[in-house]
Amino acid sequence: MPIQTSRSLEEDPAGVQGESGPVRVLSRGLAILRIFCPRNDWLSNHQIASAARLPRPTVSRLVASLAQAGYLEYSRDRGQYRLGAAVLALGYAALSSIDVFELARPLMQEFAGREDLLVVLSTRDAMSMVCNEVCHGANMLTLRVGVGSRLSLCDSAVGRALIGALPAPQREALMSEIRSHEPGRWSALGPAFADAVEQMQRNQFYTSVGTLEQGVNGMGAMIDVPGVPNTYVLGVAAPAFRLEPAFMQTELGPRLHALKRAIESRLATSRTPEARDATS
Repeated sequence: MPIQTSRSLEEDPAGVQGESGPVRVLSRGLAILRIFCPRNDWLSNHQIASAARLPRPTVSRLVASLAQAGYLEYSRDRGQYRLGAAVLALGYAALSSIDVFELARPLMQEFAGREDLLVVLSTRDAMSMVCNEVCHGANMLTLRVGVGSRLSLCDSAVGRALIGALPAPQREALMSEIRSHEPGRWSALGPAFADAVEQMQRNQFYTSVGTLEQGVNGMGAMIDVPGVPNTYVLGVAAPAFRLEPAFMQTELGPRLHALKRAIESRLATSRTPEARDATS
């Protein structure tokens, strides 16, 4: 599962080319915040400008404003920035309003332990899949994926599972976006995505064997949340010698699908009127 530790964004990262004023400023400010990796490393103005593909004077003005508002923390000794407490507060507020992770975590951890796999629950963010929840089997700690890790949308099992599961109109729009983002790779990616669609339609899970990261095989399946379909993707990974193709198709695939259904059942039950009344 290829990991992206930071973001490299297009010149107009939020797709607001042609807009001006507050919308463009907000878009660029958010793009800067999204550059920082899960470790929240210190970054210089030059590093931020390079990753965001924005002019350094623009970045200097924006990071100064973000630091003043508490969204970035500035170190005078280092001359660098990292995420501030205000961003963390926003993240905790968002997570506290979502019961998906809380409900899925115990089932994911039990599955990770029983099958001795890495198990992730992820969502799409531009050209990445962000790991919102991560559970490790006893021998999977060497796979360095944690909460907040970014996996490639185009090259990860969870990314291709999402692509394969989307309704045709949404998938075509995403394909157009990927084609413009990865023009040099499209001749190889197009057939791979067609295979993902076929796998998801046939099995309701996607299997990646020896194509995404050397020595690692993976699988992905969609979690259908009531009211917000095609949002969360469940994924598993392990060294290739542990996950042989026949085992993935005939044994692990059905077990992954059963885990998906168990999580969906829990989510559906939690969102019934009786369950909502019980927690209000």
